[in-house]
Amino acid sequence: MPIALRVSVVSVLALLGVAGLVQLPLVPPLASRTGAATDRVLADLASQEAQQDARARATEVLGRFVGGEITRYFWGGFSGYLDVLGLEPPEDMQARISEAPQQVQLLLIPRAGGERYVALVQAEDGIPRGVACSGTGSPGRFSRRGDQLQCPRGWRPLALRSTGGRA
Repeated sequence: MPIALRVSVVSVLALLGVAGLVQLPLVPPLASRTGAATDRVLADLASQEAQQDARARATEVLGRFVGGEITRYFWGGFSGYLDVLGLEPPEDMQARISEAPQQVQLLLIPRAGGERYVALVQAEDGIPRGVACSGTGSPGRFSRRGDQLQCPRGWRPLALRSTGGRA
């Protein structure tokens, strides 16, 4: 056994021995504690984990949507149908697609939770650009800064992997 590992093991055992001698209370892991405060912390952690999971699944779909719509635009125009792009919304989310001249938008609304997800792909001067965002309520108006689309006021941009960021 290497010397560093031996010293580490001996140090940990010594600390546990000292804690026992001075009768320091060792707190059990969070999952094995009982009480209302612990239940609330565990519920909050579960809620945060569910929200992160939903955000990850939505981000994947929105990234594929933006990439698919940009590709589709060069082949003749945007599509208002997810199945044409080979996409399905996450099972626990409702998808709403809206089309307008030279743009298409996908809104994902989770059945549980307040955060929503939206992607917009817009073509201007023959160049399609896209952005995906998360926020609450209805997304407002998208704006442009330079040659990039910006999320509506109060919404946060999502990093899209399949398009290498915002297109």
